[in-house]
Amino acid sequence: MAAPEEMFQCQMVNCGYIYNPDKGDRKGKIAKGTQFKDIPDDWHCPVCGASKKAFRPLAGPGSVHAENAQAQEPSVSPSENPSKKYRCNICGFVYDPALGDPSAGIAPGTAFADLPDDYECPVCGAGKDDFSEI
Repeated sequence: MAAPEEMFQCQMVNCGYIYNPDKGDRKGKIAKGTQFKDIPDDWHCPVCGASKKAFRPLAGPGSVHAENAQAQEPSVSPSENPSKKYRCNICGFVYDPALGDPSAGIAPGTAFADLPDDYECPVCGAGKDDFSEI
Protein backbone atom coordinates (compact mmCIF):
# COMPACT_ATOMS: atom_id res chain seq x y z
CA MET A 1 0.00 0.00 0.00
CA ALA A 2 1.31 3.43 -0.95
CA ALA A 3 2.32 5.82 1.84
CA PRO A 4 0.40 9.12 2.13
CA GLU A 5 3.56 10.96 0.97
CA GLU A 6 3.30 9.04 -2.34
CA MET A 7 -0.38 9.89 -2.91
CA PHE A 8 -1.39 13.25 -4.38
CA GLN A 9 -4.78 14.99 -4.15
CA CYS A 10 -6.33 17.39 -6.65
CA GLN A 11 -6.91 20.78 -5.01
CA MET A 12 -9.61 22.00 -7.38
CA VAL A 13 -12.88 23.06 -5.78
CA ASN A 14 -15.36 20.15 -5.66
CA CYS A 15 -12.85 17.57 -6.92
CA GLY A 16 -10.46 16.00 -4.41
CA TYR A 17 -9.37 13.09 -6.67
CA ILE A 18 -6.47 11.20 -5.10
CA TYR A 19 -3.76 9.76 -7.33
CA ASN A 20 -2.57 6.49 -5.81
CA PRO A 21 0.55 4.99 -7.43
CA ASP A 22 -0.68 1.51 -6.45
CA LYS A 23 -3.65 1.99 -8.78
CA GLY A 24 -2.23 4.31 -11.46
CA ASP A 25 -4.77 5.97 -13.78
CA ARG A 26 -6.38 3.64 -16.28
CA LYS A 27 -8.21 6.49 -18.02
CA GLY A 28 -4.97 8.47 -18.44
CA LYS A 29 -3.01 5.34 -19.36
CA ILE A 30 -0.72 5.61 -16.33
CA ALA A 31 0.46 2.13 -15.29
CA LYS A 32 0.12 0.80 -11.75
CA GLY A 33 3.26 1.52 -9.75
CA THR A 34 4.00 4.86 -11.46
CA GLN A 35 5.04 7.48 -8.91
CA PHE A 36 3.42 10.93 -9.24
CA LYS A 37 6.76 12.57 -10.08
CA ASP A 38 7.09 10.20 -13.05
CA ILE A 39 3.71 11.08 -14.59
CA PRO A 40 4.08 13.18 -17.78
CA ASP A 41 3.60 16.93 -17.26
CA ASP A 42 0.71 16.98 -19.76
CA TRP A 43 -1.34 14.49 -17.66
CA HIS A 44 -4.67 15.82 -16.32
CA CYS A 45 -6.94 14.89 -13.42
CA PRO A 46 -9.33 12.17 -14.64
CA VAL A 47 -12.21 13.75 -12.68
CA CYS A 48 -12.03 17.50 -13.32
CA GLY A 49 -9.33 17.87 -15.97
CA ALA A 50 -6.97 20.03 -13.87
CA SER A 51 -3.27 19.99 -14.69
CA LYS A 52 -0.67 18.13 -12.65
CA LYS A 53 0.17 21.44 -10.92
CA ALA A 54 -3.20 21.35 -9.12
CA PHE A 55 -2.08 18.37 -7.02
CA ARG A 56 -0.48 18.36 -3.55
CA PRO A 57 0.83 15.38 -1.57
CA LEU A 58 -1.44 14.01 1.15
CA ALA A 59 1.37 14.24 3.71
CA GLY A 60 4.90 15.58 4.03
CA PRO A 61 6.52 18.68 2.50
CA GLY A 62 4.22 20.65 0.24
CA SER A 63 1.11 18.91 1.53
CA VAL A 64 -2.12 20.59 2.46
CA HIS A 65 -1.45 19.69 6.09
CA ALA A 66 2.25 20.61 6.11
CA GLU A 67 1.66 23.64 8.32
CA ASN A 68 0.41 21.31 11.06
CA ALA A 69 3.36 18.95 10.69
CA GLN A 70 6.08 21.58 10.95
CA ALA A 71 5.88 25.00 12.60
CA GLN A 72 7.39 27.75 10.47
CA GLU A 73 8.13 31.44 10.93
CA PRO A 74 6.31 33.00 7.98
CA SER A 75 7.60 36.25 6.52
CA VAL A 76 4.37 38.19 6.37
CA SER A 77 3.76 41.74 5.27
CA PRO A 78 2.76 43.84 8.31
CA SER A 79 -0.37 45.00 6.51
CA GLU A 80 -1.62 41.47 5.87
CA ASN A 81 -2.97 38.73 8.11
CA PRO A 82 -0.84 35.60 7.47
CA SER A 83 -3.88 33.34 7.43
CA LYS A 84 -5.63 35.14 4.55
CA LYS A 85 -6.12 32.83 1.61
CA TYR A 86 -6.98 33.83 -1.94
CA ARG A 87 -9.03 31.90 -4.51
CA CYS A 88 -8.56 32.15 -8.26
CA ASN A 89 -11.84 33.43 -9.70
CA ILE A 90 -11.27 31.45 -12.89
CA CYS A 91 -10.48 27.89 -11.75
CA GLY A 92 -10.89 27.85 -7.95
CA PHE A 93 -7.22 27.24 -7.03
CA VAL A 94 -6.53 28.49 -3.49
CA TYR A 95 -3.28 30.32 -2.72
CA ASP A 96 -2.38 29.61 0.91
CA PRO A 97 0.49 31.75 2.27
CA ALA A 98 1.45 28.96 4.67
CA LEU A 99 2.17 26.68 1.69
CA GLY A 100 3.44 29.23 -0.83
CA ASP A 101 3.65 28.01 -4.41
CA PRO A 102 6.69 25.75 -4.82
CA SER A 103 5.96 25.25 -8.55
CA ALA A 104 6.54 28.99 -9.06
CA GLY A 105 9.43 29.28 -6.60
CA ILE A 106 7.26 31.01 -3.96
CA ALA A 107 8.43 30.00 -0.48
CA PRO A 108 6.02 28.98 2.30
CA GLY A 109 5.14 31.99 4.43
CA THR A 110 4.91 34.42 1.48
CA ALA A 111 1.90 36.69 1.88
CA PHE A 112 -0.31 37.22 -1.18
CA ALA A 113 0.53 40.95 -1.16
CA ASP A 114 4.23 40.04 -1.44
CA LEU A 115 3.79 37.93 -4.58
CA PRO A 116 5.31 39.47 -7.71
CA ASP A 117 2.92 41.52 -9.86
CA ASP A 118 3.34 39.02 -12.70
CA TYR A 119 2.35 36.03 -10.51
CA GLU A 120 0.05 33.61 -12.33
CA CYS A 121 -2.29 30.92 -11.07
CA PRO A 122 -0.35 27.63 -11.28
CA VAL A 123 -3.43 25.82 -12.59
CA CYS A 124 -4.98 28.09 -15.23
CA GLY A 125 -2.49 30.95 -15.67
CA ALA A 126 -4.84 33.72 -14.49
CA GLY A 127 -3.18 36.90 -13.24
CA LYS A 128 -2.86 38.03 -9.63
CA ASP A 129 -5.78 40.44 -10.09
CA ASP A 130 -8.05 37.44 -10.82
CA PHE A 131 -7.80 36.27 -7.16
CA SER A 132 -10.23 37.14 -4.36
CA GLU A 133 -9.71 36.93 -0.62
CA ILE A 134 -11.61 34.11 1.07
